[in-house]
Amino acid sequence: MKNLKIFIVLFIMILGTRLAAQEARKVIQEAMEQEISRDLKELRLEGMKNPFYIASTTADVNMFSIHSTLGALIRLTETPNRISYNNQVLVGDYNNNNLNFSNPKASSYFYQTMSMLPQDNSVQELRRRLWTSFDRGYKLSAELYESKQSTLKSKTQDDDAMGLPDYTSAEKVMVEKPEISVKFDNQKLIAYSNAVSAAFVPYKTLTGSWVRFVGYKANVYYLNSEGSKASYPTSVLRMVVQAETQASNGEVFELYKIYHALSESDLPSKEEVIKDAQILAETLAQLKAAPIFDDVYNGPVLFEGQAASEAVRKTMFYAKNDNLCAVRKQVTGNSGMNPSAQTKVSADDRIDKKVSAEGLDVIAKPQMYSYNGIQLVGAYPIDMEGIVPSQETILIGNGILKNLLCGRTPTVKMKQSNGHLRVPFTTLNPMIVPSVIDVDFKTSYPKDELRKKLIEMAKAEGLNYALVVKMMTPNLSDLKLVYSVDVNTGEEKLIRSAGFKGLTMNDLRKIVCASNQKIVMNTTAGEDLAHRFDYPNGCPATFITPDAFLFKEIEITKVLKPNMAKLPVVKNPMEM
Repeated sequence: MKNLKIFIVLFIMILGTRLAAQEARKVIQEAMEQEISRDLKELRLEGMKNPFYIASTTADVNMFSIHSTLGALIRLTETPNRISYNNQVLVGDYNNNNLNFSNPKASSYFYQTMSMLPQDNSVQELRRRLWTSFDRGYKLSAELYESKQSTLKSKTQDDDAMGLPDYTSAEKVMVEKPEISVKFDNQKLIAYSNAVSAAFVPYKTLTGSWVRFVGYKANVYYLNSEGSKASYPTSVLRMVVQAETQASNGEVFELYKIYHALSESDLPSKEEVIKDAQILAETLAQLKAAPIFDDVYNGPVLFEGQAASEAVRKTMFYAKNDNLCAVRKQVTGNSGMNPSAQTKVSADDRIDKKVSAEGLDVIAKPQMYSYNGIQLVGAYPIDMEGIVPSQETILIGNGILKNLLCGRTPTVKMKQSNGHLRVPFTTLNPMIVPSVIDVDFKTSYPKDELRKKLIEMAKAEGLNYALVVKMMTPNLSDLKLVYSVDVNTGEEKLIRSAGFKGLTMNDLRKIVCASNQKIVMNTTAGEDLAHRFDYPNGCPATFITPDAFLFKEIEITKVLKPNMAKLPVVKNPMEM
């Protein structure tokens, strides 16, 4: 009887949450629809172009973070909000409008048109807030349009952009997915965080350790003047387990393991993460005592595990390098151009050309929600321009670049959107972001065979050792775990102070073979920010890759650290 009562109470709570979310959806969509329709007809300024397209997104979102150390909670924050963002008012027409124009006001457009909305479900109050956002958007768009036309009269347009419309029209679509509760299970996550952080207590030589959860849950509502309407949930929960130590020469070592999940229920077991934390602490002790790498190595390198997946991100989707995302050349008022930009090859120019070793296949699968029982955080039903993404987009086929990730702003080679424009909750600035990326390499072997090939290639180069990279950062290309493998004995030895310049798309040509086993890296992409921030950066993304890649030639050198911190004057109290 007691269990039945508990079940009834939980059922009523869940039903109440769903009914409240459905009521919110009805009110939000009604307010958006009415205000978009009204403003499209009535937003007018004398002498200025009229609007032809309006789009808007509203989200009921809950931002969340927990910080624990040595078994104790340091900080818990939870911030529920209702946000209107991705608000866009286009003036002119699809062929010629205020888009694809670069100036300071254009770069801050989405920030200026964002607004916080009341959490009360009042159609009139929501409309009032949307009205002010669309009004600001229209005035800014009209001003940008006039500035752009003036610029085009005073300079020649890039030949590649001649004849291209500024924006493509799209068919009306309707997407409706059930809402979720945006509340987090605070007590469960606090207990989880504290238990994992307590795993570092026995390791007395650590100078610091912590566990940090950050995440968001949201119900998203999108509407545009073409008639497209969408409502769907989105969420991501990131956990970072980190520890630090310091060597006798002052060098500081930081290792961490990052987990991404859709929700609390998708996290790995607490016992599994505690074991990972213990391995991380033990590896730090080994790193502290490891020999300093003091050489210039130029030869075969095997990237394993986390480093293998990061190698894919670095070469194909790192925001600061050439990548597989379509970018339109902007009209700019500057009289000159950076000399380096004049010779830069666009991703468009590489289409139908060889960009990697033969046998590499890279496919975007934005609507693939699970793989081998693992929930994929990078999947989504519709992008931020009202485009339902293609089930599959072949980006690289057998080493040849076939397509790029793109939105509704066409380029010479990418004329139609494949639904990859998304909005990170950190900046709220739309960008092209990878979704679920599935990677295969035809020439594949068990990992033991890759080790043998690594040694054979190193011997052929006349080298005494080869290098294996097992961990590197997702943003700055720092090598965290590097191992030296003796080519005669096969003995593997951890080394420290090794680094490289990072990987670019050209390094794809250096892939020799890959593992025949695949791993899933749930992560975020689009913004290359440090893992220490108390908020999720970028957009959820997933990389399904071989768990090892063998590159024939990578240069790795000693990392110079001239300004290392001095050792503490007083002994670590944990060691007393």
